[in-house]
This record gives sequence, structure tokens and C-alpha cells, in this order.
Amino acid sequence: MANYTFQEAIDPRFIRHLRPEFELNNQTSNEAKLIRLLLGTVIVTNNYSTDSFDQFKNYSELGISENLTVSTKPIRECLLPNGDLTVLCSYIDKSKNSNNSYFLHLLEEITSFFYKKNKGSHTTAFLHLYRSIEYISYSFPLIYASVSREYYGSFNKIKNYFDTSKSELLFFDEFTLKILDDGLLDTPLTFNFNTLSQDINRNHFQIIKHILTAERIDNEVPNVSITTTYKHLLKLAIDLRNRYFHFALGGKRNIRGTEIIENDVFFSIINDDLLNWVSMIYFEILLVSAVKV
Repeated sequence: MANYTFQEAIDPRFIRHLRPEFELNNQTSNEAKLIRLLLGTVIVTNNYSTDSFDQFKNYSELGISENLTVSTKPIRECLLPNGDLTVLCSYIDKSKNSNNSYFLHLLEEITSFFYKKNKGSHTTAFLHLYRSIEYISYSFPLIYASVSREYYGSFNKIKNYFDTSKSELLFFDEFTLKILDDGLLDTPLTFNFNTLSQDINRNHFQIIKHILTAERIDNEVPNVSITTTYKHLLKLAIDLRNRYFHFALGGKRNIRGTEIIENDVFFSIINDDLLNWVSMIYFEILLVSAVKV
């Protein structure tokens, strides 16, 4: 049994515009549910705690937008700005049988991220998001290679990444730097430290500054904000996970549990931007996959 159930959040005035592939019922593919979740058009219920929460934020756009009125527009325009869903619906229909199990696991992890975020458990939410990134780190590049118009060129590039990368996550990071537009990669990303405690702000500022290192920081206001670019975000997440959640001695100095004040507040600074970036990568691959089908 799945951990979560998804309920309709689209305003009744607009529900007639919803295509059958994206209706929420027992026949809906897990990838269609994931798309709707990331687009912010669902209400989610945990099947065991019975707690429900709204997910009305659209993570498919860099910067994240709020769906003040939930309509079918985010679904219609998630791939093509003209609102033509023919290509996407055809892809959903044709791929459902082959990838439904794969997307079930990804859907569970991303939904658990939202559930824990809604509970204020941002450290655990980060772990679910990180598990999602590990899950897609090899499969997404391989999917992209299999459907790219430049299949052999893409395959050879990915083979080189396999040969040179020290881990699947660094492999995935290298892959994203190749498929995403430079304009996206170089978009400024600012982390703000704005709690009521100056001690917490100083602590969180110093940790992110230390992990990013000077060459990846474009601007900083001490204890207030740090600006980098989105292309450094995955590497930041990898380093944070390795140095905070691994507590082995030796190698790079780890971040001790006593060194992050209010860890849930700390990870809340990073989590939404990280999911936003992963969603951008997913929708880029989805576009290539849908067009190929």
C-alpha cells in the first residue's frame, strides 16, 4: 500500500479542462501524479497518520511560484507554452506500463519530502530529497541518452562521465551541467539567514560559506546572505550530506552535530531551492522524452 493518497485541488470552474491522463484515480500513472505534485495542483493525505496538506507551489519554474487559484494551467503549460498537451498525454499513455514502478518510488520520496517539510522536519525532508537525487542520478542521464536526438553523442558523453566520475552523484552533477542552458546554470541563487537569533544566522552563514568555498560565492553580506549560482547547488547538497550525515573520522573534516544550531532551520534554507533545481532537470528530461515518443 502506498503511503500517500492524492486528492483533487483544481478549482471546479476549471476541472473540465483536465485531460483524463491527469485525473486523480486508480488508473492515474505514478509519473502523472509526480508531475501534478511538482506543479502544485494536489492535496496530499498520509494514509497512516491521516494528516493532509496542500501542495500548491509550482516547482517547474525556476524561483518557485504559488498557485493562488489552482487551475489546469500549470499542467497545460509545463512543457509547451502554447498549452498543447497532446505530446505529453501521448507519452504518459505509452510509457505507463514500462515506468510505473520506477516512478512509484520517486513519487514516494518526493511526497515524503513535502510531508516532512509540512511538519517542520526539514532535516528529514532533506534526506528524502537526497534519496531522490541518488535514485535518479544514473537513470535520468540514461533516459536522456536513450531519447536524445543526438543519441550516440549523448551516449558517448555519458560513458565518459561514468569513466571519470568518482560517484553517481558527481556523475549526475556533471550531466546536469551539460544538458541545461548556461542561462539557467548561471542564475543567481541567494541563501538568506533571517531568523530572530543573530547566533543562528551567524552559524548557518559560516557553515554554507565554508562548504561552498570562496570560488563559488559571488556575493555575501556577513551573517545575512550568500549568493552563488544554481550550477553549484547539487555539489553543495552532496558536500553537506557527506560531511554532516557521515560521521566517520579521517578525510575531510565532518560537520559535528553540535556545530549546526537548529538543524531543521538550517536545512529549510536549502531544501526548496534544491527541489526546484531537481524539478527543472526532471522537466527538461520529460520534454525530450515526450517529444521523442
